[in-house]
This record gives sequence, C-alpha cells and structure tokens, in this order.
Amino acid sequence: MSPEDAPSEQNLRDNVMMLETAKAQLDGLLKQQELIQLAVDEHVRARETIKQMMKSAPGEEILVPLGADSYIHAKVSDNKDAVVGIGSGVSLRKSPEEAEKVLDTRIDDLSRAFKSVSEKAAQTEGLIQELSEKVQSQYDQLQAKGQV
Repeated sequence: MSPEDAPSEQNLRDNVMMLETAKAQLDGLLKQQELIQLAVDEHVRARETIKQMMKSAPGEEILVPLGADSYIHAKVSDNKDAVVGIGSGVSLRKSPEEAEKVLDTRIDDLSRAFKSVSEKAAQTEGLIQELSEKVQSQYDQLQAKGQV
C-alpha cells in the first residue's frame, strides 16, 4: 500500500472532498445536458414549423408554436420568408430553405455539444464510483483500527 493510499483521517477527508466535488460537477453536467436538450427541441420545433409552412398554400391556416407547449392559429401569406436570429439580438430574413439549413446546422452543433457533455458525465460517473469505493474502503480500514 502506497503512502497515498494508506488510510488516515486526512486522506479520508481529502477523498470525501474530491467525491463531493465530482458529484457537484456531475450535477452541473446533467443540468447542461438538460439545457442543451431543451435547445435542440426548440430548434427542431422551429424547423418543423418552417417545413409545415413551406408545404402550405397562401391563405391556409396552420398552427404556429409559441413556446411552452402553446400554439396559435395563423394563415400562411405569400411571403414565406423566415426571420432567423444570428446572435447578439440580430436577426436576418432568410428564405425557408436557408432558414431550415441554419436550423439544421444549429441542431447538429447542439447534438455534438450534448454528446460531449454526455461523455464528460460518463467519465465523472466513473470517477464518482471509483472514489466512493476508495472512501468506503478507507473508512472500513480506519474503523477496524478504531480511528473513526
């Protein structure tokens, strides 16, 4: 057993602190995943609305999502251009096809970010498992020696 692994109260406290830090990191990663998934869902809804609008004839009534699972009836006009946000509060008028491509790119970017965060979360879960086992082992050893 190396001196680093030799059970001591200080060593146990250090490992408990690392375990708590890893749990907090995992919590943050899971919240990031949730936010990314919400953004993906929002972009998919926008893309599907544009597709529905492109298939509709002028004057035809469609349901347009407002957010928060709420919709409004609207009539399709001759002008089917979309207004797409490009960041910093700036939006541009785009054809439906261009808007769909922009949204597809964003969905792909968000999906890659989700995958990256998922991989980090899996690594952190592995670290938590490893630290949990180490802390339990150290505690058991110290308890057997009557030191805790």
